[in-house]
Amino acid sequence: MNKALLIDLYELTMAQVYFKYKPSAAATFDLFIRSPRRPFYVACGIGEAITSIETFRFTKEDIDYLRELTLFEDEFLEYLKDFSFQGTVWAVEEPEIVFSGEPIMRISGNLIEAQLLESMLLNKINFATTLATKAARVVLAAGGRSVYDFSLRRTQGQEASLAAAKYSYIAGAQGTSNVLAGFLYKIPVVGTMAHSFVMSFEREIESFMKFVQTFPTKSVLLVDTYDTKKGVQSAIRAAKFLKKEGVELLGVRLDSGDLAEDAKYARNILDQEGLIDTDILVSGNLDEYKISALIESKAPIDSFGVGTNMGCSADLPYTDVIYKLAEIQEKGKDFIPVMKLSESKCTLPSCKQVFRVYGADNIMKKDIIGLDAEPLTGKRLLKKVMECGTRLHKAKDIQEQRKICAQKLYQLPESLRHDGVESHYPVGLSERLSALTVKLTQQIAQRISRKVVFMDIDTQYDFVHKTGSLSVSGAGAIVTNLKKLTNFAKQHNILIISSQDTHTKNDPEFKDFAVHCVAGTRGHKKIKETTLKLSKIMPLKKTYSVQELADIASRYFQVIFEKSTLSIFSNPNILGLLESIFPDKIYVYGVVTEHSIKDTIEGLMKEGFSVAIVEDAVKEISSREKEKLFSLWKKKGIEFITAQEVFKRCVSAA
Repeated sequence: MNKALLIDLYELTMAQVYFKYKPSAAATFDLFIRSPRRPFYVACGIGEAITSIETFRFTKEDIDYLRELTLFEDEFLEYLKDFSFQGTVWAVEEPEIVFSGEPIMRISGNLIEAQLLESMLLNKINFATTLATKAARVVLAAGGRSVYDFSLRRTQGQEASLAAAKYSYIAGAQGTSNVLAGFLYKIPVVGTMAHSFVMSFEREIESFMKFVQTFPTKSVLLVDTYDTKKGVQSAIRAAKFLKKEGVELLGVRLDSGDLAEDAKYARNILDQEGLIDTDILVSGNLDEYKISALIESKAPIDSFGVGTNMGCSADLPYTDVIYKLAEIQEKGKDFIPVMKLSESKCTLPSCKQVFRVYGADNIMKKDIIGLDAEPLTGKRLLKKVMECGTRLHKAKDIQEQRKICAQKLYQLPESLRHDGVESHYPVGLSERLSALTVKLTQQIAQRISRKVVFMDIDTQYDFVHKTGSLSVSGAGAIVTNLKKLTNFAKQHNILIISSQDTHTKNDPEFKDFAVHCVAGTRGHKKIKETTLKLSKIMPLKKTYSVQELADIASRYFQVIFEKSTLSIFSNPNILGLLESIFPDKIYVYGVVTEHSIKDTIEGLMKEGFSVAIVEDAVKEISSREKEKLFSLWKKKGIEFITAQEVFKRCVSAA
């Protein structure tokens, strides 16, 4: 199979955007289980996932196919030709007992590299963890009695059948009926017989005798084809034949009916005949719930053959494993913790570690999810397993994993080992992680407020101050609201985009207007009521990249765009900055309504932005012209709002 293409399309489309706009960004992703639908999980599939990371490559055929989709640019496809993961991976030891919310794997590296691994990792960890967890529950329910995997014929394809055999063996099953799994993984193979075998002979006893003659030391006889009690009697006759040969009948198998009562009958009569070492194996749609009920009924069962319900994890055929961004780093900056706030789908930020605390009896007591650098007590579950894209440790073989799993299941609290017992293992957050989560939640709410932008037009001395060369009559009346808008924006982390008329001494505009706003003069300056210290001036003659504009929008409280005409859109950077923010609403205010504000409003409408005019923070020259414009704009859907209403709306939205 071409494994690099075993990937969701959106991983590739996102990667192309990253390649174009964030090529140097680094990131950390967490892989974890979101919902606690099981009381515990056995995390598996990590070794296979690491192998897949090491070999994750795009072949020529892959690239040719992606080119045929006509979705991807040539530069990005060239990048994929040489793609290989060069990052770092931390993971829990496989197999490990884990709980929802705890990182199972942590992947750090270039944002593109880490993103492209998502679907593959989720597929492998989800599948293996689902099967191992279900098998562990069955093994625990059996209470020390043998469990065998009989799921081959019901699993979803060859790979699933092999995985079911492998992970059930790791979780404690004694063997499998799957011969290929036995060959590949050195798992003990077991088998009895089918009803068809019994039915193919004229008499039941004949089928049993032929089988025990062929396999005298390996015979488990299926006794419920016709009549279970008569079938047990036939098995006893076959056992007596074997006894003459000095061999004990290995066992009888019950596959239908009242398994508890039939097992009691079989045990009683076998013991009466001296066949005390002949085991009773039961099968037939078993799972941990039915096995627990059989044991509770004191049915004398020695082993269980479990098929569909274990191999397909029938009651919960998937584990809600997810892969979420925890921190991101732009070039030349520190890592920034991030988190998702969606209802019922919140995630935890930053680079984390799981600390497991044990009691004096070496039984698991509690887990704490903390920041990786925290000096907390407890065993650190996440270990570095890959660095610079290279595996650091040899993978453990299946026998080692089996021993590890048995030890860790033994360390489970007793209450988690039994179904039907309401129990919750304590998993908490460290104080520092809790504090970071609260702080970041507040910061994200503030970032979201960037969906609102204030646009302050030409509030300069030459226009607003009474001594200005083009002073607008009555402009002083709006200064109080201008100041309130500026202060409110600063307090609530709302970006102010300002325009600043900027002219040379011999500007052509002075043929129509008095000399005004000449660079370097007092009249050119913005009034103090609309000026913030943390501001960035965008000159007319310099063009910034999209990434630079996005960075400027995130770093400054105020961005001032110089212009030499009436329109702020004469500055080549204004549209790029607005598109980097994509504000839901732009509140416009300043001077002069018939000129610069008019050009600003019309430019914003043309570009499809939602606009509101702060009507008590704008000033016109002609009241008649103002009324005409306001009437026209209302018909076009422009909203009119007061400064006080702006404050109320922004506060409620935050």
